[in-house]
Amino acid sequence: MHAFLTACTQRKRFTPSPFLCARNLTGGAFQDVLDAWKGRLAEVESSSRAKDLYCGRSFAEARKAAQIAKADLHIVSAGLGLIHFEQPVPSYDLTVSKGSPDYILGKLNDDKTESDWWSALGGAKALHEVFDRTECLIIIALPSPYLRMIAPFLSELPESTCKRIRIVGGRDARGLRPILESARLPYDDRLDGPQSFLRGTKSDFASRALRHFAEVVLSKAPLETAETHAKQVELALAAWRPPVTKVGVRVSDTDLKSVLREHWYRAGGRTTKLLRLLRDEMNIACEQKRFARLAAEVREERTLS
Repeated sequence: MHAFLTACTQRKRFTPSPFLCARNLTGGAFQDVLDAWKGRLAEVESSSRAKDLYCGRSFAEARKAAQIAKADLHIVSAGLGLIHFEQPVPSYDLTVSKGSPDYILGKLNDDKTESDWWSALGGAKALHEVFDRTECLIIIALPSPYLRMIAPFLSELPESTCKRIRIVGGRDARGLRPILESARLPYDDRLDGPQSFLRGTKSDFASRALRHFAEVVLSKAPLETAETHAKQVELALAAWRPPVTKVGVRVSDTDLKSVLREHWYRAGGRTTKLLRLLRDEMNIACEQKRFARLAAEVREERTLS
């Protein structure tokens, strides 16, 4: 059985207790903050299985990909380490992505990295166990911050294990070992072009690429080399063109939040659909992180109202 790695998502089906929101941790030394977070995790009961906690298109596409390939799905989590798709977990808010009020590195006084944090949570040990028991391929479909988070672990793997790795997503995470760079599959902006059936946003790119790979390539050639898989991906995308870049209208945060409120019901509160409405129908320019921040503020307003 193949193993797929996807990332946790900010959106969750169950609202986390403020007790498990990183914004409410007291800042300090790495070990103090880590111990405080672990202590809180130990006090809170699991609210659901991981497969029922995370939501949004990114996680949905990863689930579809795993179903297509009959793969074992694991979730790289900044708050929990590494968890299995079926594992009971609590709802929480903690991220290694800058710009969020729950950005954990902003709480640390030490010169520590996201990799240090994730490894101390037990993520590296758990991932080592996954690699040891997986006999087939390990497909890593992570956005750049999460690929950087596990990169030190990957750098220590033997060459024989690296040959079983394929990487989709994480395009901004460079500097991997040459054998791992050669495991990258050539997914690029063509996945968002007019011929693609999997267009989306930057935040769900890795999961969309994973689904394409599982559906179009892996299903027909499950045990080929990384070089052959890369050629097959390139062949599948050969007739696809990248999207035409449009220069959108810039608006203030206040005006943008007004637009989000106005179209909230129409989009069913789904951030992916809201972003597509902004960019495609209204030609409004909005950077991904800025949009996520403002959408989260509007969502919180609606929760409190």
